[in-house]
Amino acid sequence: MKNPESLYSFSPTRSCAAAETITFAASARWDADPNRLSWLHDQGLSVEYTPDAQQLERIKPCLSQHLEKGVAVRHHAYFPGYEIGDARASNAREAMELHLHYLDLIQGIGEPHVTVHIGLNPDQAVDHETAVANLTRLVSHGRARGITVSLENLRFGPTSNPSRLVNWAARSGAGITLDIGHACSSQAVMAEGVSITEIVDMVGYGLNEIHLYEKETDVHHAPVDMSIIGPAIDRVMQTDCTWWTIELDSYQEILHTRSIVKEHLCRTQPA
Repeated sequence: MKNPESLYSFSPTRSCAAAETITFAASARWDADPNRLSWLHDQGLSVEYTPDAQQLERIKPCLSQHLEKGVAVRHHAYFPGYEIGDARASNAREAMELHLHYLDLIQGIGEPHVTVHIGLNPDQAVDHETAVANLTRLVSHGRARGITVSLENLRFGPTSNPSRLVNWAARSGAGITLDIGHACSSQAVMAEGVSITEIVDMVGYGLNEIHLYEKETDVHHAPVDMSIIGPAIDRVMQTDCTWWTIELDSYQEILHTRSIVKEHLCRTQPA
């Protein structure tokens, strides 16, 4: 059987004026290959880092040597089980305590930007008013520390609805992280006829970051070509969003994705 990674061939990364305006990053989790951060640095990629919710104090020692090398790092608050919009008040309070402590810890570490989530666990009921109230608190807490808080859309749950995502961001003062793979795999796109370009247009005013891959099932899937994500990329280029995180585990798929996206930019964007 052919190695799936052999499907993703690429030539040395092309560059051009349009591509040079973008900060290409890749995701890194606390439990990933211990050499991943060094590899990303060697490839000229920035980082979006997801810590262990149970060991938040490990963030600084984990990142310090890479920050000293000049690696740009943003933060990703992926904390399943800690739902700030939990309909159970005690659970929502516990989740807020964790998120607020996290914001305190990342102050002054890397880039002052964090992506947060509402509705990560489909089995946890989310109270919408609690979600917005607590998101507003996070935004205020972050702002007081010089940190921008952005809300990510998910494939399912309340933030999979682009109108609600925009509404919650506007009400709370949060920015938006648009996960293109989540959007392409969401109910809004798959069943309700909303196009990915329409979603980009809806969120564009507050767009601080995008997550790049093609679709999500139980895993994230890399694009083979630009037929699906290309139109979204073209729209994103009309916004002020210049931090693009490739959310893929495979090293080869990361390089492939960056390569075809750069090729697309060099082919389609004005010189």
